[in-house]
Amino acid sequence: MNRTTSRKAPRRIALRAFWVQVHLWLGLSLGVVGAFLGLSGSLLVYDGEIDAWLHPARYATTGPGVGRPLGEYADRAAQALGGGTRLTALRFPDGGEGPVIVFARAGQGPFQRVYLDPPSGRVLDVGSGFDLIAWLHTFHESLQLRDYSGREIVGAVGIAMLISSLSGIYLWWPARGLGVAAFGLRRGFTTSRNLHYTFGFYGSILLAMLSFTGIFLAYQDAGRAVVAAFGAVSASPRGVQSPESPGKAVGVERAVDAARELYPGAAVTGIGLPMGPRGAYRISLREAGDSSPRPGTVVFVDPRTRAVLQHSGLATRTRGDGFLTAQRVLHEGHWWGSVGPALTFVVGFLPATLVVTGTLIWLRSRRRRADARPIGVAAVGTND
Repeated sequence: MNRTTSRKAPRRIALRAFWVQVHLWLGLSLGVVGAFLGLSGSLLVYDGEIDAWLHPARYATTGPGVGRPLGEYADRAAQALGGGTRLTALRFPDGGEGPVIVFARAGQGPFQRVYLDPPSGRVLDVGSGFDLIAWLHTFHESLQLRDYSGREIVGAVGIAMLISSLSGIYLWWPARGLGVAAFGLRRGFTTSRNLHYTFGFYGSILLAMLSFTGIFLAYQDAGRAVVAAFGAVSASPRGVQSPESPGKAVGVERAVDAARELYPGAAVTGIGLPMGPRGAYRISLREAGDSSPRPGTVVFVDPRTRAVLQHSGLATRTRGDGFLTAQRVLHEGHWWGSVGPALTFVVGFLPATLVVTGTLIWLRSRRRRADARPIGVAAVGTND
């Protein structure tokens, strides 16, 4: 061994020891939260299918076409909910069958969903706000702490999982270099260590991708600012507000008409209702020829004057906008046909698997050190 190699060896050992500690304590702390986020994310990949299995009446529609004035769905949902709730949004079937879903909230309580038949507008079911899928969505997005910086906490967990994924690849890398044996189970390793290494390696790239995209979704303004440093990005929709005025708000239909004047022939996929004195209608649309998993055309309309406050569509979308939209598409698994959702579903179980196997490795290591300690103590006593 030459001098250069001998000098580098202690540094490599120290660097590896550092990343072992980082990897260990991230896994034993935020990794536990990440495990539950991963499990909830797996189920949400197939949220519609699971919800339809649990509540078939909600999806017993009589056809795919929206047959009533759009505002009528909001009115019927409000009647079904009674007083004390405020409607927040409407979601319409996007190119397929399914119910119209109206979202509502009472005070600081959970979001409720009202399911309506698209052709007739008949109320099919009213969710309690604590249904499994609705609860999982809020948990995955904000740990049920929507009003207490829950989204930012989820983002911090995402950062921890990204660091853990990348450090796991570094720690997996064999000291003697890559070989065929490195990609399978290793001789002399316990079952938990082999599972941790093997599953961790094969799933770490996808897990890192899901963590990265989750960070963008949690810190949307910061993510937009980073992307804007490399290319053009449309103005953030989060800051859109209408001027305060004493006028009476126009109905949903008139707001949608204003959006359709800009994008004639586009199908309405969702409507965000104005919140507060400066709130605006947010009309989401799918333009003709847009085959993307998640349409990005959106128009913000002043609820009193019908003036268009901001809009973004296929013709004005920048590469930066496309990158930002892709983060949600990738995170939800809507890529590569049916393979993307399946892989995302499987990878969602990986954090829990790694936390369990990593904890077993750590406990076994502690037991070995504890078993060795009395021998050392006895030897010291004899020498004394």
